[in-house]
Amino acid sequence: MKNVNSPGNGDVSNYRRKYIKQSAPANWEDISADAIRHAVAQVGSIGGALRLGYTRDGGAFAIGVYGVEAEPYTDYLRPGDDVEAYLDELSDEVIRLQANHNEGLVKVALAKTK
Repeated sequence: MKNVNSPGNGDVSNYRRKYIKQSAPANWEDISADAIRHAVAQVGSIGGALRLGYTRDGGAFAIGVYGVEAEPYTDYLRPGDDVEAYLDELSDEVIRLQANHNEGLVKVALAKTK
């Protein structure tokens, strides 16, 4: 009998899922508190926010990013992915955005004084 709640979740799909080797579930406790704190501080410094959570099945990290790009987005990382490197890269992106923004403000201020 086919599962009518979600297309593609028929008996064959469910059968295959049972036999796929399951990895350890995502766990934020395994991620460096410093990496999380730094990313939250950097994104917060520009008025943005991070949402740290899990996918519905708990098998991956879900990181929602608000205020860094024009539209909010969510990235999904597996437990084997380098989540700390992702957070560091996100922090670096925010620092670059701040530098570009500040450079633009300086140019505008200099233009006004001429």
